[in-house]
Amino acid sequence: MTKPEDPQKYVQNILDEQDGSPQIIVLDDEESIRSGCKKALEGEGLEVDVAADGVQGWEMLNRKEYDLALVDLRMPGLDGISVLERMQDAMPDVVTIVITGYASFETAVETVKLGAYDYIPKPFTPEELRNVVNRGLERRFLQLANRRLREERERNLLTLTEERSRLITVLNAMSDGVLVINRSGQLVLFNPSALHWVLKDRQVNEEQPPVALEEAVREEALLQLVEAIEQDEQLDQQDVELEIDGERFIHAAGAAVRDENDRYLGVVIVLRDITERKEIEKMKTALVRTVSHELRSPLAAVEGYLNYLDDEDQDPSERSHMVHRCRERIQGLQQTINDLLDLSRLESGQVHRELRKHNLTDILDEIVQLQKGVAAERNISIDLHAPEDLPVLADKRELSEIFGNLISNAIKYNQDDGQVWVKAGSDGEYIVVEVSDTGIGIKPEALDSIFDEFYRVRGRQTAKISGSGLGLAIVKRLVEQYQGRILVESELGEGSTFEVNLPIRP
Repeated sequence: MTKPEDPQKYVQNILDEQDGSPQIIVLDDEESIRSGCKKALEGEGLEVDVAADGVQGWEMLNRKEYDLALVDLRMPGLDGISVLERMQDAMPDVVTIVITGYASFETAVETVKLGAYDYIPKPFTPEELRNVVNRGLERRFLQLANRRLREERERNLLTLTEERSRLITVLNAMSDGVLVINRSGQLVLFNPSALHWVLKDRQVNEEQPPVALEEAVREEALLQLVEAIEQDEQLDQQDVELEIDGERFIHAAGAAVRDENDRYLGVVIVLRDITERKEIEKMKTALVRTVSHELRSPLAAVEGYLNYLDDEDQDPSERSHMVHRCRERIQGLQQTINDLLDLSRLESGQVHRELRKHNLTDILDEIVQLQKGVAAERNISIDLHAPEDLPVLADKRELSEIFGNLISNAIKYNQDDGQVWVKAGSDGEYIVVEVSDTGIGIKPEALDSIFDEFYRVRGRQTAKISGSGLGLAIVKRLVEQYQGRILVESELGEGSTFEVNLPIRP
């Protein structure tokens, strides 16, 4: 129950909530006193029990809860002083009023020390009795009211503590950062993500008082965001993008907090790390730009050839050459599109893979035989060195794609009259395949990039070599999906060696 502004109303509410009338007990060895007190008090709507001596009264006090006790100091067996001493230890909330025929200052001091609220000297009138009992009951119910308030306060504090603890636990578990600023512009709550991203390197903890936001936040744009919301309290939400140390991007969304009467209380800011999203956007932009370039160039060439073919006076042999070039460009486009689709499937995990036991030597021999015709056009020799049986558990199509790309590149980027060596073996756990060539080699600064999508080594020697720049990216992803690895060694002008390690049983 909430305490009203008027204390008397609050006490009256306590009285109204009592089960029945206030409970009174009279301990006195005089029959006339007991009966007189009972009659006078019951006339006021109080419930009264009586005891003829201290022993009987103490037993009754232990069996029932009373609000007020009238205790005679001089009783046989157990006198009033002894009863007061026991009550002080066992039931200190019961209001006690002393009845005595020998009232003195010393008696008053002694009974007050024993917890007596008041005393009434014999003889007394019913009106005097009712007055002192009413004062005692008022004290009793003020005590009850205080106890109720104390219990409610303790419960409220416990509830607030539990709620704050739950809130802190939730905030600390959030990957997003959270800042809570009160109406005075002070930071009153935050979580570790916010501390890591935008707060200064200082310890602001729960034990410290709220700190001014400008003392805690190191990002000026965040201060401006809070200021904009504070100046326009009707502004529901505003956001800003922060760049932290040139490496991390944070999206900050701030909103005003209001109570049930729409009064402004402060600002809550949620911080979200969008660095990865920014990187993806950059990659998408680069991808669109690269794909556009890779598709536009061959299409422009085909269009040029077709315009040339429109001239009916052209030499038939030249026309045949143009048609051949168109076919080459279109095949290159188809290869680029197929590579893009393969890469997309690998990235999304939408790959149907049939794992079976294959002899890798047979697969390598098939690839070499298919490539010998292309190699012979430039007088490039291909040598395969592998055991007769080299078992591996894998998808045959993917094995052909991995080593077909590597052997094809070894021919394309080779010197005329060069050589290609394909060596395969096993160390018991891994299949090891090396594809070496005597080709143009790779610059040292390009070795870290050759497995990136659309990356191609640019130079005079590679200008006329067609390709999408996706082959090695696909090879690397396929190898990694088998829990394998691919290594490369190269010297400019001396050739390159690509080594693939595949687990025998991935």
